[in-house]
Amino acid sequence: MITQTILMVAIYLFIITSLLFIGLDHTYRDILAPLKDIRLVIIALLVNLVLVPLTGYILVTVFALSGAVLIGCILMTSAPGASYSPRLAEVSAGNVPFATGLMFLLCTTALVSTPVTLLIVLPESTMMNVWPVIRSLIFLMVIPLIVGLALRAYRPTVADRLKGPVVLFSYVMILFVLILALATTFGPANPVGIFRGLFGSYGVLVIILAVAISFLFGFLLGGPNPGIRRSLAESSAIRNSGMALLFAASSFTAIMSDILTVLIAYTIIQTVIVGIVAGLWRRKSGLIPTDDTAKAGS
Repeated sequence: MITQTILMVAIYLFIITSLLFIGLDHTYRDILAPLKDIRLVIIALLVNLVLVPLTGYILVTVFALSGAVLIGCILMTSAPGASYSPRLAEVSAGNVPFATGLMFLLCTTALVSTPVTLLIVLPESTMMNVWPVIRSLIFLMVIPLIVGLALRAYRPTVADRLKGPVVLFSYVMILFVLILALATTFGPANPVGIFRGLFGSYGVLVIILAVAISFLFGFLLGGPNPGIRRSLAESSAIRNSGMALLFAASSFTAIMSDILTVLIAYTIIQTVIVGIVAGLWRRKSGLIPTDDTAKAGS
């Protein structure tokens, strides 16, 4: 119980510092400008709020998942707006302002869309108390972002000084979460039962397919601009594990530890898949020198 509390606090701190850093590193115009393209915004919302959750539901149904594995996959595909999608856009030479604006848009719309999606596809969530979750999301995601944007707008010197320590603390927190979660999962008091469920019930395959299909939706519907296509693909495939965790804690306390393992597995898989593609895109864009260019420069 104490370990789970520490883990939750670390996840909350990661979410807060990630959103704070995004605000410190961008202006209001950076976030709002890309959202003026109404057609693109509608497509992004369609992909993230309809197509990706629908994909998750179809996959868990086709592969007959159940229990914590089913709930974890549905929670992740229903929760858009991961806080680190702008960082992946930066790595892949995507459109960072668009990724940031989309992340902000998805975080706010998800306050309504995620509870509605869960109520439709998960009968177990009918007793879910939505307001505490929404209140937590506002505190953890919206307020830190607004504070960061305000500091960038009115105290840019302070924002520049805070950026480094904030992002470093954010990285430390996510590393701590991964280490503690894996240690808890594989510890002697908690054998690998849920991992048997993940592999034995095609759970890992479903996660891989969900991430890949979500990525393709964003890429294929992202329009002609390469940076926008990359950013929409990454933002669609990277789901909001912090938001999923809050809904899990609100409605599924009896199997919370098992669901947490599924959420962590999903987060690791989505980050690895999208991270590899982002690295390849970065190399293709010439931001990472290839062997041939390195030899030419020597």
